[in-house]
Amino acid sequence: MNRRQARQLKKALLLNKIAQQRSELAGNRRAFLEQTATFDNGCLVLMKYPKLTAAGAGLLAVYALRRPRKLLLWSRRALGIWSTLSFVRNNLSVNLNVNK
Repeated sequence: MNRRQARQLKKALLLNKIAQQRSELAGNRRAFLEQTATFDNGCLVLMKYPKLTAAGAGLLAVYALRRPRKLLLWSRRALGIWSTLSFVRNNLSVNLNVNK
């Protein structure tokens, strides 16, 4: 086999590998977009109202400077409620899927 044929064979193998990687990437892209859809929607809402977002961030910063303990307390409570709801939602969906 001469050099030219070897290069053509190597090129064909690389093109096949690239095509396979592109198809895997497209499949993974769909899964990634499904997983991050709720976060993306939240960001879009914040970007839709930039003046309100900036005002809310400013008020939160002032409140944090004046009462840092209360801010930490409420952030812990919010995180606890959010994780509890997430846990319950995940367990209910698992239990509902098992009963089907």
